[in-house]
Amino acid sequence: MRLKTSVIILSVASMWLFSAGVQAKTCRSARKFDDKHIVLSIGAISDTHIDGRTANSAKFRNALRQLNAKAAEQDGNGLDGVMVVGDIIDNGMNKKQIRVFKNDYEAVLDPVKVPMIYTVGNHDPGTRYRWYPDTPAKTKFIRDTLGTDYFRTDLEDGMRNKYECRHCVIGGYHILSVTPDGASPVTYPDTVVKWLDARLKMITKEDPGKYVIVITHPMIYDTVYGSLLGTTDSSPWKSSLKWYWSTKALTGVLDKYPQAVTFSGHLHFPLNDPRSIWQGKFTALGCGSVSYASIEPGDYEEMPSSCVPKDARKFSQGLLVQFDAKGNMRVTRMDFYNNAAIGKPWIIPHPVKNRSNLKVYMTERRKAADKAPVLGNITVIQTDIAGKGKSVSVTFASGIDDEFVHHYVLTLKEGDKVVAVRNILSDFYLHPQPSEMKTSWTRTLGILASGTYTVSLAAYDSWDKKSNVVTSNFTVL
Repeated sequence: MRLKTSVIILSVASMWLFSAGVQAKTCRSARKFDDKHIVLSIGAISDTHIDGRTANSAKFRNALRQLNAKAAEQDGNGLDGVMVVGDIIDNGMNKKQIRVFKNDYEAVLDPVKVPMIYTVGNHDPGTRYRWYPDTPAKTKFIRDTLGTDYFRTDLEDGMRNKYECRHCVIGGYHILSVTPDGASPVTYPDTVVKWLDARLKMITKEDPGKYVIVITHPMIYDTVYGSLLGTTDSSPWKSSLKWYWSTKALTGVLDKYPQAVTFSGHLHFPLNDPRSIWQGKFTALGCGSVSYASIEPGDYEEMPSSCVPKDARKFSQGLLVQFDAKGNMRVTRMDFYNNAAIGKPWIIPHPVKNRSNLKVYMTERRKAADKAPVLGNITVIQTDIAGKGKSVSVTFASGIDDEFVHHYVLTLKEGDKVVAVRNILSDFYLHPQPSEMKTSWTRTLGILASGTYTVSLAAYDSWDKKSNVVTSNFTVL
């Protein structure tokens, strides 16, 4: 493990006094990151799904290279570590897959110099894509195949071997990894929950002004984008898998520690969406997916399944997480498919006693500040189809938004009768910057019978803010 020689280790008392001294500052003035004094750079990725196929291995290696290069732009040492937040392989029944994963990692990074810390996802045990009480025993082959070089940062072996829980330290920052023992609902052993509580209490007491990382594959319920999936029957969060994607089991512990920052995967949801970071009594982040994209089941058109867009493989994302000498955290969202950073970095001020550091990315505050999209006109085009009638299509310009339009709803009516509703997912997840999204849309409504029709269009952003509704009346003869 590489050490940062420029790190200044502050005493507990001096760090907390420094934190208290800046509490009077506003969230805006506190949102600074000293990129001249970066003390830790660590990748946070999930759902690599290594399965022996060249495509997935290429995406994984590509992600590691880009993370290291991005870190090195302002941190001469590059990456200090990588967190893989579950589903490191596609199916634990095929134990050869972890050897492929190991080879892929070592083709880019040295696990001794750049430690890899993982948590167990639902695909890793090979038990019908679920966790069970015997998950630690079923994933022993992962520990054995990776070997001792991959566990040099661990402070204790017992919890890892018995519960697949890890307590690691890289560059002075603590990383805690916890694994469920059940799904639907996602549960954790009581011993694990108590262990997490005890470790967080110990670490934050020793250094209250520094963040502590917690990694676990499922989302923490009702935090980041996607964490409501399967917890309600209301669209767009309905799912046949109930309480499979997120968990309430850790919230009671995490709520006690404003220094806790969770990283989760499981959902493959795009990091382009601003809801991929959340702050309440702690901070939570989604990690996207290195392998392919998923989306909420919003009955969107042209979807091969309810949650997977047709271009899901044109996608690979993750996070670069960095800390400066004062404990401020910067999170850069990475689009590995397009070799670019997504949007602007998220900057989270270091923990302070009054918890003002947790107000920067509060959902309620950001949603209240959000502005609704704005739409222009919609144009109707009629085309004669010999012997069949008239085919009708519509065109419209992309909506204008302070972030981006998440989706559109196109409604066709004949009088008061709804003829068709088209939910159109925008291309936000395919482009690292909103300015690169498509500027216009065309949709065919099909061959319509003679009559008078109204077509209306509304746009919605990620915060579910609705635009003005534009309409066009037309007659088919």
